[in-house]
This record gives sequence, C-alpha cells and structure tokens, in this order.
Amino acid sequence: SDIPGIVSRVQPFLGQLGTTPAVDTPDSHNAGDFGQFLIGAPHDYGIEAGGISQLTDGHMDINRVRAGAVLFAPVRVPGGGVYVGDMHAMQGDGEIAGHTADVAGVAVLELTLIKNMPIDGPVLLPVPEDLPRLARPLTADERAAAEQLAAKWNGTIEKSLPLSFVGTGANLNEAVDTALERAARFLDLTVEEVKNRTTICGELQIGRYPGTVTATFSVPEEILDRVGLLEIAQAQYL
Repeated sequence: SDIPGIVSRVQPFLGQLGTTPAVDTPDSHNAGDFGQFLIGAPHDYGIEAGGISQLTDGHMDINRVRAGAVLFAPVRVPGGGVYVGDMHAMQGDGEIAGHTADVAGVAVLELTLIKNMPIDGPVLLPVPEDLPRLARPLTADERAAAEQLAAKWNGTIEKSLPLSFVGTGANLNEAVDTALERAARFLDLTVEEVKNRTTICGELQIGRYPGTVTATFSVPEEILDRVGLLEIAQAQYL
C-alpha cells in the first residue's frame, strides 16, 4: 500500500552480511527460512532437506547488523567467501511487510579470521544502544547496589557481557529453537539455562518474519574467555 507523506528515520544496515554456503544457493535464500523454498525445488538450486544445514544464514535482515556491530559468521567453504548486500535505509523488527526501503551505499568491513570456533550460525555483538535493556552491562551504580545486596547475604555477583545468537527456521518457533540450541552448544550450557538467561537478562527479537530471530542474553565472562570472545566483547561494551 502507498503511504505518501510518512516520515521515518534513516538507520541503514546490511540485510545480507555473511559467508558463502556449501551448496549453490541464491543469496536471497541463504537462510533457514527462505531456504525452505529450495527443498525439492525442480530448478538447478533445488536442495535436499539436509542442505539447509549447509547454509550460513547470511541473509538475516536483522536491523542491528549496522555500523559498529561485530558479527561472527560460520565458514562452510575454503576462503569463507564473505559477501554483503541488500542495504536497507531503515527497518523495524520483523520486516513484517516483506520489504523495506532498499538503498545504495558503501560498506567498509574489518575482517578477522578466528580459527576453530565451532559456531553453527551467526553470532552478533550489537552496538550498545541496540542491546535489549535487560542485557545491557550493569552501570557502576547498578553494580554497586547489587554488590551491596550480595554482601548482605554473603553472595557473589556474576560478571557477564551480552551475546546475540541468530536462529532461523521454517517458522518462528523453529527459529527460536535453533537460536537457543546454537547458543547452548557453543557455550556448553543447557537449553534450559539459555532460556532462563534470555528471559531474565536478555530478550528474543524477530529479525525477519517468517523465521529469523536473535536470542540475546548475558554470558559469564569465564565462558566468554573459554570460547575466545572475552576480549572482543569487552572492547565492544566496556
């Protein structure tokens, strides 16, 4: 529908930022939701159901993948094959209209190869202002109040920083399960703990309808250190 005269804010981001999948796939279908249309398709890009696991979810349409964010992408082919595209001028969570205002632009990336990081899908460190309120690192005053209460009850305060895990699937339920399971495997936590952390100190956000989400939550610093992300997270948020 036409909506002439409406005013919005420009906050550009990349709808596509990722690495090349291990199956020949149109860039628009390199995600677990849009990729469903390729299963059993009669053309050259048709895949078996198992081919979904060879995608890299490079087509996310997540509005937090913007200037200043840090994105970790899985590597499925030699060289990685980093690609960008689909720049949007703005977009509310969910891209519920199925499109937004696409624009031309220039993206400047800084790439770092991290070997032997067993991620199943993209992991995101959004810019601080894009973090869900409950996932934001404690302020000095908040930490002081928490430490005072902990001392009263002879407890300790967890030191943690946020991570955001991308999940995709045929629908939003599958996408949520994928995000939670990816986070649990990578961090060596139970899915139940990931659910609790996402509820208490994080949030689920819809990247794109029908099936792309992010699960963002606070992760203990000792776990971040074990998986090799502590220094990067500290540089982003402290």
